[in-house]
Amino acid sequence: MDINLVDEAKAANCDHIPIIDLSNIGSPDVEKRQELARAVYDACTRVGFFYIKVFENHGIPEHLISEIHDVAERFFSLPSEEKMKVYIGNSKKYRGYSPIGAERTTGTDDNPIPEEEAAGVLSEAFVIGYENALDFRKSENDHLPPGTYELYGDNQWPHDETIPGFSATYIQYCATVLELCRRMLRIFALALEVPEDYFDSKIHNPGVISRMMHYPAQPVGDPREGLGAHTDFECFTILSQDAVPGLQVLNHNGEWILAPPIPGTLVVNIADCLSTWTNKKFKSTIHRVANLSGEQRYSIPFFFGVDYDATVSVLENHTSEENPPCREPFKAGDWVREKLSKAYLPYEG
Repeated sequence: MDINLVDEAKAANCDHIPIIDLSNIGSPDVEKRQELARAVYDACTRVGFFYIKVFENHGIPEHLISEIHDVAERFFSLPSEEKMKVYIGNSKKYRGYSPIGAERTTGTDDNPIPEEEAAGVLSEAFVIGYENALDFRKSENDHLPPGTYELYGDNQWPHDETIPGFSATYIQYCATVLELCRRMLRIFALALEVPEDYFDSKIHNPGVISRMMHYPAQPVGDPREGLGAHTDFECFTILSQDAVPGLQVLNHNGEWILAPPIPGTLVVNIADCLSTWTNKKFKSTIHRVANLSGEQRYSIPFFFGVDYDATVSVLENHTSEENPPCREPFKAGDWVREKLSKAYLPYEG
């Protein structure tokens, strides 16, 4: 990717990534929530990335984060033949195990990498998507929406005998993070000066995708990256990193800023759909993973989006005659399906 051609809305205007305390995310005092929203607005418009702290403040128990990293390491340490039993190529919904090289770096929507030039990444993943079990607000008797975009349900899980507690731990983690995402979306609404519940009607069956990621140590001279330069394509991402650095964020000077693991924090970054709603005031910032540590690296990103049948449309209060909408309205499901189809090797079933 030519960093000289990067859209200003996709590069951070900073030399470091801020840390935001979420203590007041659930405060009954609207002024305290608005104060938090102002800090979030500043981070989103300047950087597009921020850390959130501390575990008791963002509602995800430290032990649960430890457990999800433990089962991730156990999954990726399985023999290849075991992992391939849930191979992503057998899923029409991009669910399951993606081996090293099965995912491609595709660039960004305004600076895409041609498919024939896209290199396989130096990482492997296990991918799941939204199902009722991942949502504390749903019961097993609730029905998923019609499969217009073929993106709900049908996760592939390894047998419990293979990794005891794997699916239960991952489901509990995702359901907990999903609740945090719903609360954060209300803070984003305040930051954008629309009603706090503006997005609530658009997240009954949210477009959730989560991935466990394993990055082997990158060999010297290997042209591949753990994950090449890209933007995320949902609304925002919550990332749990282990202790090994690798995540890098592109700034306006064309420099890659390290987003190192900080104990007691998670990383949040804005993605394309929420950036579109804000008419690109919120930056969907280009980032990559280069694991040059000499150690193995594990991370668990949780990509949060609105219902797939929801329409993403620039907010009227963020447009003007001088600043028209950056994009025509589109269905979230169309956008996500297109992005997934370009990122992974074709379905082989």
